[in-house]
Amino acid sequence: MNQATMNQALITKVATVIAVAVFILMVIMIANQSPPPLPPGSSFTLRAQKIIQCSPNEITIMDNHFSATHLDKDASWPDCSTFHKDDVLDFYLLTGEKAHFVRDEKTTWWRKAM
Repeated sequence: MNQATMNQALITKVATVIAVAVFILMVIMIANQSPPPLPPGSSFTLRAQKIIQCSPNEITIMDNHFSATHLDKDASWPDCSTFHKDDVLDFYLLTGEKAHFVRDEKTTWWRKAM
């Protein structure tokens, strides 16, 4: 091999290593970006929840792992009497100053066990 060919091979290897390093750094930067907080009106779901406490202004629900969630309710929520003690429900809600009720439905059998 002559000197020019060896220099070209070395430059190619160095360029490849630099390109791989830059790619890895870009992937790490993208992975480390945390999502921005949800703006008001964004939807979220609380699945497999049991009603622990309910009043006209607030509700406390608990999942299968005994993690309680306390929510301040707005006027969109149904009356507390519509919820039964042993029901396991999926709640579809909107964010805001207070939780906005969109709908609920009975949790599927397989999600209750998770």
